[in-house]
Amino acid sequence: MLYKAVDSVALWMHRMSGLLLISMMAIVVVDVATRALFDVSDGHWDLTFLGGIELVSFGLLLCILFSLPHCVDKGQVVVDLFTQNMSKATERLVNGLYTLAFAALWLAMSWRFYHAYTAALETMETSQDLLLPLSDIYLLVVAATFILGLRSLLVGIRGLTTRKTPSGQPTSPKTEHNQTAEGEHR
Repeated sequence: MLYKAVDSVALWMHRMSGLLLISMMAIVVVDVATRALFDVSDGHWDLTFLGGIELVSFGLLLCILFSLPHCVDKGQVVVDLFTQNMSKATERLVNGLYTLAFAALWLAMSWRFYHAYTAALETMETSQDLLLPLSDIYLLVVAATFILGLRSLLVGIRGLTTRKTPSGQPTSPKTEHNQTAEGEHR
């Protein structure tokens, strides 16, 4: 149940990442168009707005952090030179341990961003152009990095505990035990 809940949150975040990407592109297009209009009219039509760069930079940060949790189990960069002579079991072990290390990294980053969030909350720090409260942005980053760390942890555990059956279908040790028990009862 926990796996499904975290997986659906990660999918939702992935979709939000797509919306953020579209929003960033729209902000850039509008910003460039208004600056071009300002330049063509020799400054008579000033429709430019402050904070476009800031919106895009915060959007990019959240876009990346929101897309990563969904992509954790889609594959990691693997150097075949090191894994080509490994058995499948050893390769699964290495991938699982790597994903667990990835989880530790992101959970530590979540903890660090939580401290940045509390500091920004105490000092009422704001962004430079739009005067957005940085505590709100750090809170989103804390949530995104925590979900990324949690999903990496669950994917790493799933990778270490999943075995392949002769048919090629993955099973967990619990499922394998239940299948053996059912076979004995027949």
